[in-house]
Amino acid sequence: MKKKILIGVVLLLVIIQFFRIDKTNPEVIQENDFIAITNPPEEIAAIIKTSCYDCHSFETKYPWYTNISPIAWWVKHHINEGREELNFSEWGTFKEKRKKHKLEECIEMVEENEMPLESYLITHSDSKLSDSQKTELLKWFKAEFKGNKEPVKTELGLNNGEKWQANEATTIGITKMLEIINNNTADNQVTSLNVKGELLEAEMKLIFEKCDMVGEAHEQLHAFLLPLVKKFRALKEATNVDDFYTIEKEIKTHLESYNTYFK
Repeated sequence: MKKKILIGVVLLLVIIQFFRIDKTNPEVIQENDFIAITNPPEEIAAIIKTSCYDCHSFETKYPWYTNISPIAWWVKHHINEGREELNFSEWGTFKEKRKKHKLEECIEMVEENEMPLESYLITHSDSKLSDSQKTELLKWFKAEFKGNKEPVKTELGLNNGEKWQANEATTIGITKMLEIINNNTADNQVTSLNVKGELLEAEMKLIFEKCDMVGEAHEQLHAFLLPLVKKFRALKEATNVDDFYTIEKEIKTHLESYNTYFK
């Protein structure tokens, strides 16, 4: 009898392996992303990315054990719940009242040590907040809630007459963007032209991911990049050729000004 039960359990475990979870992350729109919008200091952004984004954004990184059912189902359930409760990738779509409420919840969760979840920390020890990280994160969340942060500069300028030092990944990304813009599309069809918008968004995402700049140089870079986010999306969604080329020209002019401010 025990042997039959054991065989049945094994067969069940084998069968459920065919029922996989969907690991496809929805598209990340940078203009709606929490970090892109709030522009926190680099160390705060790193904490939020490491400790929050796996379950509370569209940037989930699925570990190896999500290939095993029913563990995968349990993980996916937590991710779905996390995104439903708070999705940092959709921050730009929230009304101000909801943003305030979610910031209050973030403060409460960190103060009560309820986030990240203990179950998550078992396999993500790097996500555990140290006392100093907790203090700095709470300080920033509370300042964001009160709206009394130091304003982020939105006007580009030089560093006492000198160019700002950019990291290599950013400069490479800008160069690739210009190559994409300057590449003529043979068939001149809107659908083909829209692909340029997708390629540009992909390069922008890489720049954000690889950015290790800090301080005023980092803020100036954000001031340069953020206007491009909406233009890339508009390029991707343009429905006629004339609109496309108008937007493309604006993007090219903006990208060509990069070397005016950064080296």
